[in-house]
Amino acid sequence: MSNRQPNAFHRAFPAREFFRGSARSILFWSLLNGLLLALLLVDLFLILDLLNHRGRITVHGEQNVQFIQELRSVPPAVILSDQVPSDKTPAKSDTAKSETEPAANASEPKAENGKAETPAPAVFDSLTLTDSGILPSVWWLHSKYQLGTLKQLYQRFPVLRENQLALFTLVLVALILASIRVLIRWRSRQRSLKISHQVSMTLRNMIHRQALRLGPGDLSGKETEQTFDLFIKDVGAVQNGVFQWVYHLSRHPVTLLVLLLFTISIDWRLTLQCMIPLAAAWYFLLQHRKNHESQHAKTLVTINSELSLLAENLRSTRLVRGYGMETAEHEQFQVHLNKYTENIEKLKRVEGWGHRIARGLAVFCSCLVLFLVGYKVLVNPESLPLSAAILIVGIFAFFYLPVNGLYELILIRSEANIAASSIYRYLNRIPEVSQAVGAKFLEPVSQSIQFENVSYSLSGQDAKILNGFDLKIPAGTSTALVSLDELAPRAVSYLIPRFIEPKSGRLLMDGEDTAWVTLESIRAEAIFVSGNDPCLTGTVKDNIRCGDDRFSLQEIIAASKEAHAHQFIQNLPQGYETALGQHGEDLTTGECFRLGLARALLRKPALMIIEEPEGVLDEDTKTLLEDAYSRIFQNRTILIIPSRIPTLRRVDQVVLIHEGKVEAVDSQPSLLKKSALYRHWEYTRFNQFRHSPETVNER
Repeated sequence: MSNRQPNAFHRAFPAREFFRGSARSILFWSLLNGLLLALLLVDLFLILDLLNHRGRITVHGEQNVQFIQELRSVPPAVILSDQVPSDKTPAKSDTAKSETEPAANASEPKAENGKAETPAPAVFDSLTLTDSGILPSVWWLHSKYQLGTLKQLYQRFPVLRENQLALFTLVLVALILASIRVLIRWRSRQRSLKISHQVSMTLRNMIHRQALRLGPGDLSGKETEQTFDLFIKDVGAVQNGVFQWVYHLSRHPVTLLVLLLFTISIDWRLTLQCMIPLAAAWYFLLQHRKNHESQHAKTLVTINSELSLLAENLRSTRLVRGYGMETAEHEQFQVHLNKYTENIEKLKRVEGWGHRIARGLAVFCSCLVLFLVGYKVLVNPESLPLSAAILIVGIFAFFYLPVNGLYELILIRSEANIAASSIYRYLNRIPEVSQAVGAKFLEPVSQSIQFENVSYSLSGQDAKILNGFDLKIPAGTSTALVSLDELAPRAVSYLIPRFIEPKSGRLLMDGEDTAWVTLESIRAEAIFVSGNDPCLTGTVKDNIRCGDDRFSLQEIIAASKEAHAHQFIQNLPQGYETALGQHGEDLTTGECFRLGLARALLRKPALMIIEEPEGVLDEDTKTLLEDAYSRIFQNRTILIIPSRIPTLRRVDQVVLIHEGKVEAVDSQPSLLKKSALYRHWEYTRFNQFRHSPETVNER
């Protein structure tokens, strides 16, 4: 069965969410950012064109000359085409004036009264202007696109008519546009983080609710660890995937579209000529990358195998020395070492060829684009000036960033989809325990607890922890559950408060089948206390009360005194208001256990199920526990999973479970005499040779 659900990521963040709330605003900001990118490209073109032409322009034809003169609010310095000065010899204004004066006088009309009218401005066939700012760019764009926007800007802002002022203004505009783009990207990033955080919080809430439904049935603790990994790692992977998906998917396509439209607007044929080989090279590079990764993985497997063989030889030194195999072993070691070295060299060659091919493709594409663009400039410089050519080359080089970003985005989404699949498989699990319709309220147990032919096994496993388990426990007695299989006593304990359900058989309390009683009533009367449970995050009072405001502080203190927890609580910095948990005070194993006993005693249950802590207890804690047990065991039914011999001696009966069935039921001294299996269990648990001296003394 595949571990990936195709729609898992889509389920965590549906496509329709792109057009709602914060995601919709991100789309708007991305479009605005794309518009600013287009303006920035225009500004860069004007800067490059200004540096290329240095404000110098030459036009031919009366209409063109008249158009240029209309652009200038002040009559420009005019130079005839046959007297165009060179860059080294400046034009003389009086020379131009003497050349043009006769033609002006010859065409000067006279009024009827003999007075000369105001002469009309002269129009020439050719014209050369210097220090005209961005006028060459305006002229080229007007002749190519017939756009009037830049013409109006040139006429309205005098700073664009001189080279130095125009350069300063264009650089300032570029700085402003780039700054606004940075701010918009920051805003889009914050919105994307907000969306991904909302998705992660939703998933964590769902995992938390599901853990409360499934968690009590975790006998081995493995499911809890898996849930913890889901909560931290997998949700983090989905959160990162949603962030990258929202932020980059709204950014990279807009950037690509703007860049592509800009190059097409300059020269669509040249763009097509450059895009075809670039796309082919990119496709080839992707295929090569996949093949390279596959070969790299295979080579690593071979290298690890050879390395394992080399390390394995270190474990057989006794055999080698004992049988005098040093020479043969050394030769075999050299063979594996040579293979290992060959594979290392092969890996280096694979990586080296991968880098060479990638760099070769990059150099080839760069040279091809430069040739196509340069050839266009040489053949037809009027349709593609050098400044526009430089900008096109820069845009094609910039294409790599958004294209590679989209490719990596697909990989990130794939990883997030795998994590989301794990999360939703967990969320789709059906709880093992559910409350039946019309369930009854369970009264406190007063007669007996009876297991009838109960069987239980972990989900997905064939081995049965309980197999035909039959046991009757009289009410008001204390019983210890022991077994070589540590899960068996825990399974029996979990069945009573219905943390788990039997696969077959039934559990009766005072003759009532627990499958037909309410979960609330049975868990109110049968409380499980584990010495291995951590403290809840909160104050000591909150840990004991567990959010139930019905209990007063006096009742909490009384329960703490009964469990011998009051004294150490009083010694804490703030007493019952002391914070516990990850950022609070740390309690010892014995203190946590006594706090758990106080939590249970506060509710005055008729049945207590106690799992003693596995950790080492000091002498004072053991003495306090013995005194607390003498109170707790009175007038209630006790089931206990012991970790100390004094507890076994205290209980009324010990139930020995073997291979899922009841092997023997008797007191601890009697079982020591009668049952070899019990003696074996007690020896393996408490013999002085198995544990360190310190542990034995503590027990």
